[in-house]
Amino acid sequence: MSVVFDHWPELWHGLVKTLGLTFAGFLLGTAIGVVVAICRVSPIRPLRGAGALYVGLTVNSPLVFLVYLAFYGAPKLGVLVNEFRTAVIAVGLYLGGYIAEALRAGMMTVPHGQVEAARSIGLTFGQILRHVVLPQSFRSSVGPIGVLLNATYRNVAVAGIIGVLEFVKVGRDAGEATARAFPFFVAQFAVFIVLGLVTGQAAQRLHERVAVRR
Repeated sequence: MSVVFDHWPELWHGLVKTLGLTFAGFLLGTAIGVVVAICRVSPIRPLRGAGALYVGLTVNSPLVFLVYLAFYGAPKLGVLVNEFRTAVIAVGLYLGGYIAEALRAGMMTVPHGQVEAARSIGLTFGQILRHVVLPQSFRSSVGPIGVLLNATYRNVAVAGIIGVLEFVKVGRDAGEATARAFPFFVAQFAVFIVLGLVTGQAAQRLHERVAVRR
């Protein structure tokens, strides 16, 4: 494993890039997911249709397709972004559909009586979402969203195909340069296991703390 320690500075840089890509994409995906989830439960039919279409397209599209689409499509629209930002956009678009469905499932757990009570005191649809539905939805969705975050650490490896020097690409390049790929695979596997365990435990504890008691 000495070869891994010799290349640890590059691996560390790649790991930092992976974490940055993961959290930036996840924040963008959460913002998109909230908007799409609201559209999915909106009383306005075109918004519901648009939300369903977005979820259908993103959930059934491989992330690598969205990465290529953002990388080659953005310049054709006159949008110039670097490889990292392109990957963030692709990851955010991809996660948006999954997070929207997790939040919508959380919304379905809110008792109908609470919504009716909110209507009876004159709250608008937006106020009901903001004060009654969304807070409980987020609390109910902590577990599924934690699973998505855990999977994103590994999924962002596809950003390497457009030149982002994330953790997996750096390890693969180092393995090819030294003709000793196996130690780098083992090191990457161990790091992803640790990230998964830490994230899983954190999500579980947060879920237990904020879970809605009924």
